[in-house]
Formats: sequence, C-alpha cells, structure tokens
Amino acid sequence: MRKFIFILLILQPFIVKLVYKAGFQINVFNELLSLLVLSLFIFRILIKRKFNNSFLIYLSFLVYTLLLGVYRNIMPLSLFQILIYSQFFFYFFYFQSFSDQEKCEMMRSMKRIMDFIVVVVAIIAVIEVIDYQSFRNFIGVHSVNRGINGFYLISFFGSGPSLAIFISLYVFVWHYYYYAMGNQITRKSISYLFLAIVLGVLSFSRKETLFIFMFILLFPYPSKSKLRKWLKRLILSVAVFAGLLYYYLTFFESANRKGFDSGYIRWQIMAKSVEVYKDYFPFGTGAGTFGSRVSLMMPHIYEEYNVGQGMLGWEATNSRGPIYDAFLSTFITEIGIGVLLIMYLFYKLLESKTIVGNSHSSFIKNFILIYLLSLSFFVPMLTNSFGYIIMIILASIACNISLFKIRIKY
Repeated sequence: MRKFIFILLILQPFIVKLVYKAGFQINVFNELLSLLVLSLFIFRILIKRKFNNSFLIYLSFLVYTLLLGVYRNIMPLSLFQILIYSQFFFYFFYFQSFSDQEKCEMMRSMKRIMDFIVVVVAIIAVIEVIDYQSFRNFIGVHSVNRGINGFYLISFFGSGPSLAIFISLYVFVWHYYYYAMGNQITRKSISYLFLAIVLGVLSFSRKETLFIFMFILLFPYPSKSKLRKWLKRLILSVAVFAGLLYYYLTFFESANRKGFDSGYIRWQIMAKSVEVYKDYFPFGTGAGTFGSRVSLMMPHIYEEYNVGQGMLGWEATNSRGPIYDAFLSTFITEIGIGVLLIMYLFYKLLESKTIVGNSHSSFIKNFILIYLLSLSFFVPMLTNSFGYIIMIILASIACNISLFKIRIKY
C-alpha cells in the first residue's frame, strides 16, 4: 500500500490534468489520498497501541488553528483549510511509524519506482522534442515564455517546475541509495543519474536546477586523498558556476529582469502579507483567509486590504493564481505564531540521527529540509504532492524523533 501511495503522489499532477480535461471543476484527489493515509495511520495506532510523542506537534497545531478559526469567526470554512494544511503531517507520521528495516525497504522501492519514471519521462521527452505544442495541447496546458524559443520539457507532470522538482528528488534518492545505503554504483546507475539531470536542465526551471547542482557540488563524495578531493571540488565548482551562469544569462534574461523588478508580483504579495500580518499580529488572520485555496470563499481580508485581481488571478474560479506563489509569507499571515510548531518539527528533524547513521545520509536529510523550506517561499510545498513525497522521504531517512529530547552534541 505504501508503494501504491507513493506512485499516486508522483502521478498526481497528471491525474489532476485528466480530471480537468474531463470537464470536472472540483479536484479532491489529494484530499481523498490523504484521507486514506490518515485512516491507515489510525489503524496502525490501534494495532500498535502507541505512537511517537512527536505527533503532539500536530495535535498542538490542530488545536491552535481550530481555536484561531473560532476566535476570528471564520468557521466552518476555515476547517477545510486546516484539513488541507494537516495533510503533510499525515504522510510524515504514517511513514515514520514503520520499523527501520521497513523504511530502508521503502527507500529501495522508491528508487526503483523513480528509475522507471525517469525512463518514462525520457520517452515522453522525445515526443516533446518532435512536437511539443501538440503534446501540451493534449495535456491541456498553456505555454509560458521560457526555454529555447518556447521549448521546455513538462512531461506528464504538465509543467517545467513540477518535472524539475521530481528530478531533484530523484537525485537526492539516488545519492541516498548508493552512498548512504552502500549499494554498488554501476555504469547503468550513473547513466540514469546523468539522464535525469539532463531532463531537469531541459525543464528550464531556475530554482530547482540551481538546487540540483548545489547538491552535487556540496555532497560529501568519498575520496582517498584530501588533496584530490579538494582539487576535484574546485574543478567541479568552476564548471558548475560557469555552466549555471551561461544557463541563466542565456535562457532567463527576461525572467531575471522581472525577478529583480520592485513591481514583481511575488514581492508585492510578500509586502501585502507583511501589511496584513502587522494588523493581525501575533496569531494571524486564520486558516483559509489569505493566499490559500479556501481564501477565495472568504474574501473579507482581500476586500479590506484592496487585494485586486492582479494578485488573485483574473478568473473568479481560478484555483491557480499569483496569490499562491509566495506561499510561506501568506501562510505565516494566516496562522501567525502557529508556524513555530511546524518549524519545531523541522528543527527536530534537522537534529535527528539517520537510520543508516553516516555523513552521507545526514547531509541528504538536512539538504532536503533546506530545499523544502526554500521552495516554500514560492511554491505551496506543504500542500502539494511533492511536499508530501518529501515528508515520506524524510520519514524514511530519519530515526524516530522525540519531542522532549534535545541533542547536546552534534
């Protein structure tokens, strides 16, 4: 069942595209899958008759957001957003509840599944090279201004960034499987990694591509000689820097100009988030009121602060607008100091030991956490399928964390 859940999460963007293409306006795929995970977790608790005390972090988050919803008088709509925010907890605590041996087996399964997906993406890439516009029409997505004269890979994910996030997760899992778990590296395995990186680069996604190469550059690859190790790292650093510089200057000139413009929509949303939060400090406006899926059903904050369609998206029923592209700032505006509970969970993960107990696994775990938080500034990672996959990976890498134990030595 765990493998099936993992596969469904990878396929989620494609399934959603099919749902909309079929004419359905409501998408509850994530919610139904998360409900299944919650049911499985509750069943395990009933069988084992115990659960890790770190689950109290989620219970505290749940109580806090419910009380905030009552205090702000935004129930029952706020409850729906609280359940959406709860989903990434469900995945983490369910997959964390298994034994170390079962977690290692899960990582092996993830690696095999992702190997197969990389091959599928490569096959689809050939179709996209031949006629990318027809493929996008078939998927039901619109082209954006990126890539080489409009060419960039999206695969069955339906977007370049989604493909690039999958590729970055594959790179992390690949390194964990071979370096942390000690499996033998072959020419075939290296070819899979190289192919995946090429596919990621051809997605023309700035943030994700940067993190892929940062990971490769910083990863503690084993070396018999320290001099040779640092010499290789120096050569690799120069090559990566030169390559990325050419990549960004050649293919992202327009996007870079927008990103540094004070009128960039993300900076406007962040500024508006700060403005709103100042008035609702320290608890926030409440879940489902600003920058979240339910917020379009409760527009009183948008009306009070004159948040126009430029931020919300020009279609009244649009489920994907600019307001969702500065997630962490709008998330803090909604739940205020409640975000400290999530940060505490991440802190406990950061200080936790790993199952295999070596430097490679610790580096991967910590890098994935930084990756998750960094992307969350722009993408709603805590509420999408890739965020859930990351929580599954973290739960399968880290030892069970304890809420009350604090490490003194690192």
